[in-house]
Amino acid sequence: MLEIKDATYWAEQLKSGNLSAKALLEMTNDKIQKLNPRYNAIIAYDLEKAKADLALTSQGFFAGLPFALKMLGQTHKGLPDTASSHLFSENVASEDDNYVKGLLEAGFTPFGQTNSPEFGFKNISDSKLYGDTRNVWNEAYYSGGSSGGAASAVASGMFAIAGASDGGGSIRIPASFSGLIGLKMTRGRMPQGPDSYRGWQGASISGALTVSVRDTARFVLEMQTLQEAAPYQAKLLDEKELIALTKSTGQAVSNNLSRKMKIAYSLQSPISGIELSKDAINACLKAVEFLERQGHELTEVDFPIEARPLIQSYYRMNAAETVAMLEPWERAAGRKLTSQDVELLTYALLEAGRKAPVSSYINALAQWDLAARDFTDKIYKDYDLFLTATTAKTAPKIGQELMTAEVLKEMSEISQYEFEQQIEIIEAAFERSLAFTPYNFISNLTGQPALSLPVYVNEETNLPLGIQLWGPKNSEIELLKVAKEFEEAGQFILPKAYQRV
Repeated sequence: MLEIKDATYWAEQLKSGNLSAKALLEMTNDKIQKLNPRYNAIIAYDLEKAKADLALTSQGFFAGLPFALKMLGQTHKGLPDTASSHLFSENVASEDDNYVKGLLEAGFTPFGQTNSPEFGFKNISDSKLYGDTRNVWNEAYYSGGSSGGAASAVASGMFAIAGASDGGGSIRIPASFSGLIGLKMTRGRMPQGPDSYRGWQGASISGALTVSVRDTARFVLEMQTLQEAAPYQAKLLDEKELIALTKSTGQAVSNNLSRKMKIAYSLQSPISGIELSKDAINACLKAVEFLERQGHELTEVDFPIEARPLIQSYYRMNAAETVAMLEPWERAAGRKLTSQDVELLTYALLEAGRKAPVSSYINALAQWDLAARDFTDKIYKDYDLFLTATTAKTAPKIGQELMTAEVLKEMSEISQYEFEQQIEIIEAAFERSLAFTPYNFISNLTGQPALSLPVYVNEETNLPLGIQLWGPKNSEIELLKVAKEFEEAGQFILPKAYQRV
């Protein structure tokens, strides 16, 4: 089988001596200089520091491979650490976080930092500090968020793999919008901390955006961990099965996909008042037809929960976490932040967090646990996996009005309202963007893995839309086995940068 120039391809070039790590860094630097002005994916890069870091990354499967870090929660000592906010525009990381330490052990060389929205609150990447990230497939559109810079960095071919994180869909949304593979893993599988073990109370988890199943499987193998200090734990996945998924022949599938699966699918939106586009329905039906041809048993079901109350609980968590995040700055500065210091959405969440009752936060977490139970009872007792579209629509257009003037005004005056009214304003602020991505936050709150695969593109707009496989906790191998079937049958739609060689 012909292979593409994915991360595994470049790792093998480095191992064989066909290419030096320094030369690959310089090649990557050249790609950034050539391509990044079009997409605004990379917002900081330091070639000399990356070359110096090569001394730290000479071991591991990916030894010497350049890896773009997200400018949000992926800190490497000596690099900017801004969270895409003017408030922290001068911040420099003083240490490596545990995720970056894991990357270094796997051999990745941190080089380049990718764009994201301020503090990762949006499903597009449009920070006022760095500007809009554009979609490689159609530059008039966003590539997604909050890992939108990572998506365009990979889709353009600047990097074969890039760091991402997912607190409400931020790996899978840009994967769907940008024709990539995006795996949000089981809560507790990836390195977290040392000061963010609970990342949005377990909703947020780090990962990567890739273009091949073998890269995704190898990334899981190299990065999965059990951290004694972490409050969330996931059992280590079988190394032999993960290695089998890195093989490039169809035999890897037949040898390791030991049984045909019962897969439930839904063409319903999980949130009342939000409808799926024809693209989302067509993408899902295309996947259903393929899986049936492969011999799996597909059954259409109702979406197992009404997720409107769940998204409301998510906003309550966001508000409380925002005030906890920004109060240290206020204490150090001796003043409260205003709407002039941060973007308006951040300000609204901050002000709501100031008035959030403790019971509101505790009750929100309880709702997440009940949603996890409902998925187990209504889906995983009878089915192995669950299939939906990844997003309800293809990517929004750059400049599209995602918040009304009325909502923006209410957000600017949000301190005047009581907490429940503040949450209503925040819900209204997110409503138009939520119409694009009603599915994704759910698996963050339940802790289950979910995988976006690139199988569909709207030929008129040339915009991709992914399908999403959901599984019970610790089912990443089963998800990747099914993904391998799609890949080896030529079902993936990949960016033009990944021509077969």
